[in-house]
Amino acid sequence: MAVYLAPDKKKTWKGVTVNEYFLTVHNPNKISLPAKRSGDCIGVTIHNTGRIVTSAQTTPAEQYTRATVNGNMNTVRVHFYVDDVGAWQNLPLDWQSWHAGQSGSADKNGSQAGNAQTISIECIMNGSGDEKDRKARDNAARIAAYLLEIYGGELYTHNYWCNVRNGKKGTVDELNKLNDGYKNCPIYIRPKWDDFKALVHSYRKQAVAEPADDDEMYYLQIGAFRDRKKAEAALKTAQTEKRAYPEAFLKKFTKET
Repeated sequence: MAVYLAPDKKKTWKGVTVNEYFLTVHNPNKISLPAKRSGDCIGVTIHNTGRIVTSAQTTPAEQYTRATVNGNMNTVRVHFYVDDVGAWQNLPLDWQSWHAGQSGSADKNGSQAGNAQTISIECIMNGSGDEKDRKARDNAARIAAYLLEIYGGELYTHNYWCNVRNGKKGTVDELNKLNDGYKNCPIYIRPKWDDFKALVHSYRKQAVAEPADDDEMYYLQIGAFRDRKKAEAALKTAQTEKRAYPEAFLKKFTKET
């Protein structure tokens, strides 16, 4: 009889239920794990993985998480598995993940950068375009939008990192859509990549995100103004001049702030 995972925490990001179950906490089989991120996060990488049949008691995202815990996903370690029901978060957002590989060892300009500096999302689909596919894609777009609001950066495909690794040149969008001859990932989302990007953008415009539950965030207060022109002038000064605001202060962001 299968033993299904119970999340340590449930949270809702842009209407998507995210089940938190960190491999850094739950690792009974002592599988290898990536390290904490040492540099800045530069964006989100989107993947597709195949939809699997599950019992009514669970979901594909839970089963992929459980397969990882049991050591059945080889060296793949991702931040999120997303299906039509919701998402399972496998790693804290300030950790690296293993997802951007091609073949052979990683290199500093290709898979290593993708692994070390982006948050990884595996969107679970089967390519049929059915309701479950559409909902999984929508859930992935919502989570990507949330994360990009928090961290900024670009939206990448797995193909991007393979193309960079292979020495291809071009813009992020060009390399996102260019067939790398190997992974073709995300196989179901990439053929209409512009549509997916537009969907992510539409969710980014809906609301300002709160900080992710497992992160600390801070804001910098440099002044308060009744006159918009004065506020805009202050912003310009803050962006271009040093030591312009000796009374500025830093405060930790909380949901009550």
